[in-house]
Amino acid sequence: MNRYNRQTRYQRFGAPGQQCLQTMHVMIFGAGALGSNIAEMLTRMGVHEISVIDMDIVELSNLHRQALYDEADAQQMLPKVEALKSKLNKINTTVKINILYEELTATNIEKLLSDSNPDIVMDGMDHFEIRYLINEACHKLQIPWIYGAAVGSKGTVYAIDYKGPCLKCLLQAVPSTGESCAINGVLPPVINQVVSMQVSELMRYVAGEGFSKKLITIDTFDLKQQAINIDSLKNDRCHVCKQGEYELLNKTRSSQIESMCGDAYLFRFKRHAFDYATYFPGHIIKENAFAKLIQYKDVNCTLFKDGRMNVHGIGDDSTARQLYEEFNKQLK
Repeated sequence: MNRYNRQTRYQRFGAPGQQCLQTMHVMIFGAGALGSNIAEMLTRMGVHEISVIDMDIVELSNLHRQALYDEADAQQMLPKVEALKSKLNKINTTVKINILYEELTATNIEKLLSDSNPDIVMDGMDHFEIRYLINEACHKLQIPWIYGAAVGSKGTVYAIDYKGPCLKCLLQAVPSTGESCAINGVLPPVINQVVSMQVSELMRYVAGEGFSKKLITIDTFDLKQQAINIDSLKNDRCHVCKQGEYELLNKTRSSQIESMCGDAYLFRFKRHAFDYATYFPGHIIKENAFAKLIQYKDVNCTLFKDGRMNVHGIGDDSTARQLYEEFNKQLK
């Protein structure tokens, strides 16, 4: 029996849809809850090629909602992309898996997309500013992409082509509440629902029916779903999809300190910081070739080989700046 027999029997997808899927290159930004589940589903379905970019390592707190990772991956502090590739290769050896263990920024996103040349981009990120960046890059390079977000029990899906409305239009009409999974939590069922709808939009695109042209919102705890026609979201004065202005793409450098979810901050040091971590205040409690865990007072830090540091336990921007300077002076 053909491996993909069950999905090709569905007439609106069928053998032509499968044949197209098996020629497609999908780029997934993020290997967390959304990204890892998208990668697993597409691998099982037999997509031709997947490229995944992510900058994080596997942690125990990931395992309740993120696909394929296990306790051994967390214990070894493996990069998510490394662990994911290993698992995906065991599921379907015919799918080409490319991984990039690095941060997605304004300085590298265009080159990553141009070099990889994907047919479509799937959003698996977890904060809005980076999604605005994806929106600008995909519009500029005319690459379709499928936005997905999940917080608490609520999820949103929207498939976007370069003709618009784009994400900027959408979030002007439906503003972000500032909620995050670190603050508000996230339930595994909403992850699976969002991913299923993202992949369903991709299947429509592959089968030649095009995107649904709907903004889909769900609440898996209250068992509610709503679909809004995107025509109502158009913004004829949008700086991105109408005027072609790319404010985030034109940033020449990333900030040294960035507020993340909850009490977390991202510090950016020079790349050699990883080799000089022993000079930092506090002590290294665990390390491997990819990351070092550093305990300093009540703050937990994860230092990555490219000089990024995730810091948990900081209450405000002022404290974050003081701590950054305290660490950074050891590198001068």
